[in-house]
Amino acid sequence: MVRRSLSSLLLFAAIAPAQTQLVLPASHAAREGSTGTNVPFGRSTPVRVQCAYDPLLFAGPCTITALALRLDGNSTAAPKQVDCELRLSTMAVGLVDIHADFASNRGADETVVLPRQTLTLAGQSTAASPSPFLPAIPLSVPFAFDPARGALLLEVVVFGQPPGAYTLDATWICDSPESAFGPPACAPAAGLPLRVETATTQVLWGRPWVVRALDAPPGALVSLVLGTMESGTWNGMLLPYDLASLGAPGCFIATDLSASFFQTAMGDGSATFTFAIPNVPWATGTWLRYQAGAVVGGANLLGVVTSQGKKVQVCGPEPVARVWATDLTASAGVRELGVAPVLRLTLQ
Repeated sequence: MVRRSLSSLLLFAAIAPAQTQLVLPASHAAREGSTGTNVPFGRSTPVRVQCAYDPLLFAGPCTITALALRLDGNSTAAPKQVDCELRLSTMAVGLVDIHADFASNRGADETVVLPRQTLTLAGQSTAASPSPFLPAIPLSVPFAFDPARGALLLEVVVFGQPPGAYTLDATWICDSPESAFGPPACAPAAGLPLRVETATTQVLWGRPWVVRALDAPPGALVSLVLGTMESGTWNGMLLPYDLASLGAPGCFIATDLSASFFQTAMGDGSATFTFAIPNVPWATGTWLRYQAGAVVGGANLLGVVTSQGKKVQVCGPEPVARVWATDLTASAGVRELGVAPVLRLTLQ
């Protein structure tokens, strides 16, 4: 009898689906979010919030069995009981098209994964950054999700809660530090070396990106090239390519010329170039490489000077979004792209 029970247990263990955990977004798995949010559990009022997580955050179809949140970094909280309900669905629209209207975002597969109940939120007495994830909330109804069909939409409805802070860790805005690559700029015999810089410190998809060339002679023709490479062979030339053979010793082509743009330098020697980063979440992480050049008569036999190559990375916003309101009868709420609680899912 014992053998049979043991065999049955081993057989069950062999066929039971393996569980894994997925942090959304993965970039925040071990990194503190850049903001905190008191939505939905720290406002001492009823709250409805829809949190959307883009399909690119998922490797493939999965079944969600539990979820966990974490408190904002370096904060503590007392346990708190809230009257709430959780729903999951596949978004009816794309992440960037999330509506202020709640109903427009819900998918046809909307499921009440945790029926209305009094949920006890765990407390945390020791501050950390990032905070550890709180105990997972098991779902009463597992949710089958296929990212090929759209974004994941988590809807939390808080019908009532007592006063008291409960600030969750959340994503927000990032920084895009600029870095140089390739040889330094070449300078005319008299004058300053040509410089190039990004004027946008947070390079975000769906937003403008501004680049400036500096210290060109006033009225000079200034070019800005965008590239994808900083080494290797391009058009038979090994990058960085020395223009000495063309009459401009010490001047280099630092990147491939994927696209070129031209401006006339202003009186202060600057030329400004404005671009629009595509409004697509997958642009996050893309490196943008650029270099400036200017036509300067007498600078050398070629009459051209070049800046050092620079690059900057599209850092966000994270491919998440949310809509929320404190009036449960409201049909629409505040719409925010790039903001959502850091979430950990249990999958099978």
